[in-house]
Amino acid sequence: MPTTLLAVTGMSPAIVTETVWALANEKPRTLPNRVVLITTSEGKKSLERDLFTATPQFGGLTVWEALRKAVKAQPDELLVEGLRIIDAPDAQSGTMKPLPDIRTPAENTAAANFILEQVRAIVEHPEQRLIASIAGGRKTMGALLYAAVTLLGRETDRLTHVLVKEPFDSRLTPPFYFPTQPATTHDLRNFKGELTSSHSSKTAGIELADIPFVPLRNRFEDIKDMPGSFDGVVRKIARQSKADASRPSLIEISHRQKLLTVDGVAIKASPRALAILRYLLECQTNGIERTDRVDVANEIINWLRDQNSIPVMRKPKSVAPDDVSHDLSAIRTALSKTAVTWAIPKGGFHFPPFLFRHAE
Repeated sequence: MPTTLLAVTGMSPAIVTETVWALANEKPRTLPNRVVLITTSEGKKSLERDLFTATPQFGGLTVWEALRKAVKAQPDELLVEGLRIIDAPDAQSGTMKPLPDIRTPAENTAAANFILEQVRAIVEHPEQRLIASIAGGRKTMGALLYAAVTLLGRETDRLTHVLVKEPFDSRLTPPFYFPTQPATTHDLRNFKGELTSSHSSKTAGIELADIPFVPLRNRFEDIKDMPGSFDGVVRKIARQSKADASRPSLIEISHRQKLLTVDGVAIKASPRALAILRYLLECQTNGIERTDRVDVANEIINWLRDQNSIPVMRKPKSVAPDDVSHDLSAIRTALSKTAVTWAIPKGGFHFPPFLFRHAE
């Protein structure tokens, strides 16, 4: 699947090359086709100087050219599609002007909207996979990219942070961008400019950490339904989440197929777990409060004798208090791996709003 690396970066462009190096050394190897870099006008200067200007350190190649050569990139891989400079409206000129930095609430709002649109432009294409790196730029840029991917990202997308072992995460001479062959010796100096140690690039350790995120876009059928502004998307999802919390979920239990279905999402569950859950759901529906697992274990067998809709081979012969806790925990875990919002409570037996239906 075609892949786009989207990275926020500022005055330390090495995070981009380090991220690419880590991706290239994954198993299986991952090399993005497109690379989109979000930065400020000052960050652009650093990127152009450090990554896209020929340097003697790499034999007259740019750092980016040397990196593509080192990781054996194909002609359609690691293609930088320009630098995306965060801009904001300028009231005096009536134009959009590039931001040199992000220092005010207004600039933060502009950056949020800009980053959201860069994410949207990638994820609205089903055939494109996104790898978003939050490692560079100001902390607010990484936080906004994380939020934008949470709002619009898909389960197939990735959110990453690059981890570089000391001292290669420091300012070295010559600068470190990725492990080179033949190895380069990098000097570390103190604040007085005195040499304190030297390190070979072959000893550099670079790893990629995947950051879990919840794809909130699953609450909407089409990304085109989402507002254009960052704040607008947040407000819409917040309203939808609030409505979800009060909307009864449709719960169906099929004892024959050993299935629990919540709002159309089915999971497998043991016959005993389904019997326990159904008993508790019917208790709540009938206004009977159950608070103790011992009481549940003692009473459920008598209740089961009257349930003709449950096949005999699906009726447990005994239920212990620990079975109640264990089986409900198993269902809770299985549901947590799906996109449904309805969940088994961890304490007590009072469930969120539901409509129960028995399925054959």
